[in-house]
Amino acid sequence: MTQSNRSKADEAWTVSVIALLIVLAGLLYVFGAAMSGDTTQLTESVRGAEVFDTRNVP
Repeated sequence: MTQSNRSKADEAWTVSVIALLIVLAGLLYVFGAAMSGDTTQLTESVRGAEVFDTRNVP
C-alpha cells in the first residue's frame, strides 16, 4: 500500500516534533545544571574537558 501525501506530511511533522523535544530536553538539562552551579559535574561528563574552578581564587 502506498501512503498518501497527507500521511507522509503527518509523519514528517511527528518526527520533527520528537527531534525538537529531544533538543529542548538537552538544552533544559544543560541550562539547569549551569544555573544550579553544578558546572563541575557537567564539565566532567564531557570527555577530554578540563575543569577550571575560579570561584575560590583570591
